[in-house]
Amino acid sequence: MAYAEKRGKFWRARWTGPDGRLESRSGFEKKRDALDYGEDKEAEVRNNTYRDPRASSMTLTEWVNVWFPSLDLELSTLHSYRYHIEMHILPEFGDWDLRTLEHAPEEIAKWERTLPVSRRTAQEARSTLTNLLNDAIPRYLSINPAARKRGKGKKGQRRIAEAEQRERAWATPLQALLLAERCALLSGRDLDFILIVTAAFTGMRWSELMALAPSTISPGKIEVNWKLYELDGRFYLGRPKDGSIRTLDSPPFLDDLLGRIKPQRCHCSGTGEWCSGAEYLFLSSDGTHFRRSNYATRYFRPAADGWYPRRSQKQPARPVLADVSEGFPGLPVQPWPAAEPGRPFTPPVGRGRPRLVSVDDGRGRCASCQKTQLLRLDGTLIAHDGPDGGQCDGTGVRPADDVPVASWAPLVAGLTPHGLRHGHQPMMDNAGVHYVLQSERMGHEVPGMRGTYAHPTPEMRAELLAALPRLWEESLGARAKLSPHSPVPLLEELLTPYREP
Repeated sequence: MAYAEKRGKFWRARWTGPDGRLESRSGFEKKRDALDYGEDKEAEVRNNTYRDPRASSMTLTEWVNVWFPSLDLELSTLHSYRYHIEMHILPEFGDWDLRTLEHAPEEIAKWERTLPVSRRTAQEARSTLTNLLNDAIPRYLSINPAARKRGKGKKGQRRIAEAEQRERAWATPLQALLLAERCALLSGRDLDFILIVTAAFTGMRWSELMALAPSTISPGKIEVNWKLYELDGRFYLGRPKDGSIRTLDSPPFLDDLLGRIKPQRCHCSGTGEWCSGAEYLFLSSDGTHFRRSNYATRYFRPAADGWYPRRSQKQPARPVLADVSEGFPGLPVQPWPAAEPGRPFTPPVGRGRPRLVSVDDGRGRCASCQKTQLLRLDGTLIAHDGPDGGQCDGTGVRPADDVPVASWAPLVAGLTPHGLRHGHQPMMDNAGVHYVLQSERMGHEVPGMRGTYAHPTPEMRAELLAALPRLWEESLGARAKLSPHSPVPLLEELLTPYREP
């Protein structure tokens, strides 16, 4: 209960703050004024509108030092908050008093527009500032000056952002199958084929796929209990996004594919939440975890776009070229720079580069070792070493014929690994899968009372397990019509029943 006490010639108001500590303010000439002030403060505490009278002397940096250690969030979220706070927020507003910042929404909006980063990064920085100041209400602030007001900003930009969100690239079952084949050709492993098919026909997030262990797979079931997330070059185990632990119904064809994987043990040696080393289904050939950005650059983007992405000025974007002598879709070969309109194009040559197309300069490609060698006057290859160290079998014979090279057409331009998850939703919609089972499979909550009382039934699961194999078989049939054979050994086996006698 508030009270007043005499302090020399003046009175001091005392009251209990929201954290249970005794607060005070001095300088009142009358006891009644001090008592009224204390009672008003206690009323603010009861109404959740209390503002600490000392907030005027607290800077944003001091509030960050109080707020950040109290957070209990994912490591990736804390890492993102720390980055935006240290790189963008504190350099601009760290010395500002909270009460001064409360009256500066225009300065915050200007700061967001002038940040020397991408528009998305600037929006994330302001969102971090908004979350930071939200927790200062009502103790230190009455309003959040960083909060965006609805109806403000350029309407056109909002509508463009909404349209881009609606038009996010996603893959049909056939496109997912073709994408899986291309990724396997680029990597040289059947494992990548299984990885892409699993992502497309389960709707799992990339981090959830990376966390799949042998113990999570059983006939007809996939347990999604963990995610494996990359942060600063290391991987940590955490629960799936929004706590969406779930059990996925797995059709027989997917059980067969996952059963072909020979699990590997990763080389991690972390402690606590960091991966300490365990067996996983999807690891690279050297036993390390797939990094989403690296995987996208090496395999996913070239498979989806038909182009290797640009890495630097010296290494611009290049088309994916394939040797189509053995049929569709062709075996990827060493990429060439793209031809420029109006300029004559000469296939690149150089030491160690396979000569796929003839150039009349006295050289040719050996059919045995596939290396470029000098030609004799009679047009045969000079003597040269083979792979085993002795004389190559191609010595003295004519060079190999040109390789029929073609470039891959785009499958789904702009598709990302998360786009496979987006494609699983319309896949279930077209198959007539019930909304409740869809939400469970995607790890989403069904809102309202419907989510409280609705539950997937055995009949719903049976419909799903009948629909997914049908879509898979239709995709294989469509793929066989393009070509009855595949350079990917696993897909070549799966296409056997679809070849005509």
